[in-house]
Amino acid sequence: MSDDNELVRRVRMRALILLVIVFVVGLLLGAAEERYRQQQMATTSSSQRHVYPGALARMDLSPAQRAVIDSLLDRERPRNEAIMQRVLPDLRAEADSLRAAIRTVLTPEQQRAFDREPHPHAGAPMGGARSSPSDPSR
Repeated sequence: MSDDNELVRRVRMRALILLVIVFVVGLLLGAAEERYRQQQMATTSSSQRHVYPGALARMDLSPAQRAVIDSLLDRERPRNEAIMQRVLPDLRAEADSLRAAIRTVLTPEQQRAFDREPHPHAGAPMGGARSSPSDPSR
């Protein structure tokens, strides 16, 4: 009987050791992937600091033009963010009201599907951008 207990204890210990090894390997792989992604983002962001909207995105801009446009965008960012901070609560309230009004038109089954969908960002058109996991407002 004590041999059976010893065998069970050894099997449990080996399983525990294997679990710890898998956990540590997972941590190391996760850390390596995160480091790789950060390096990729740094490389991408150093070559192009901003994603340009509309027609600018389709133009073949020279590095000098990009540098000037980037500096203009950087200069205006604080002002634009201040404006957004003032207007965003109203935009979100309007978006919530519109969502509630649309929801009343739907059947219960459609409402459940509608509720499962991510909400668009405030100010985006109805078929526009979806909330991202990194969006702190959601």
